[in-house]
Amino acid sequence: MYDIVRIFNSTLRDQAFSNPFEYIMDNQLAAILFFSLFGSVVLKKIAFTMCGVFYKRKSNKTLGSIVYMFFYCINIQVLIKLCQWFKDINLVISIYMLFVIALFIVLYKVKNGIRQNIV
Repeated sequence: MYDIVRIFNSTLRDQAFSNPFEYIMDNQLAAILFFSLFGSVVLKKIAFTMCGVFYKRKSNKTLGSIVYMFFYCINIQVLIKLCQWFKDINLVISIYMLFVIALFIVLYKVKNGIRQNIV
């Protein structure tokens, strides 16, 4: 089951989402290069860390892959919207960083709230 979910997630990441930086960069090659570096290093690490708030590594690979894809989708959609609304890369990255910080705060509050209600 994990292999099916993994292949689906990989296909979804590669085919369904547009490059968010295409909206703010005139040079197509620069947009692809920037997203390749940003997406493969920073964005995947952020989504993986968000997934780790609720998912314990190696406990259920299929569930972990689904949760990871959920957080990846949220992050990429926020980046796409920010790039559509603002044309300055520095502003987009600054607002995105604030979004990530706020989302981590919310995720940890939800996790702590769930723990308090369970115990």
